[in-house]
Amino acid sequence: MNEQIVITFGNEKILTELKAAHPDRDLMMYQALSQPGEFMLLDHSGKDSVFKAPVFYDILSHSGEDKWDGFISFSTLDLNFDQQKVFDARINKLRTNGLPDGMHSIYSLNYHKDISQRIILGTWDDYADFELWKNSSDEFIPKEYRDSPNFYSHEAYYTPAKTKKTQ
Repeated sequence: MNEQIVITFGNEKILTELKAAHPDRDLMMYQALSQPGEFMLLDHSGKDSVFKAPVFYDILSHSGEDKWDGFISFSTLDLNFDQQKVFDARINKLRTNGLPDGMHSIYSLNYHKDISQRIILGTWDDYADFELWKNSSDEFIPKEYRDSPNFYSHEAYYTPAKTKKTQ
């Protein structure tokens, strides 16, 4: 298993050129679902980063078969030590019991060297499968966390970018 996933953000032209400059990497380009002009390049190779402004995620655990050419979700949570233990147990239970319908793989990540910042990366068939699971299940983010004013979470959703040919 790779130890890291690395991403970077930028405009479509720059990221397309960066992807083309590294054909030896399976760099995946995505477009933000909520912001059509925002693009992200993801490197899941585990090799040294080729990005000038990389965001590193350390992989804590992984389950499933990756499907990088579909919808992906990032859910970021800021957890104290006790919340981390509960959250890790929930993720392990999810991994053990089988992934939800439409989910191909799940990664439990943390921002590089910051274990309190947890990120759950999921690869999905589509947004509808993710939304159905998120809204019908308390196994992901427990209600007591969601309802707490002291709990921070952020979600970001991406679909594969339809890249244009560079000239």
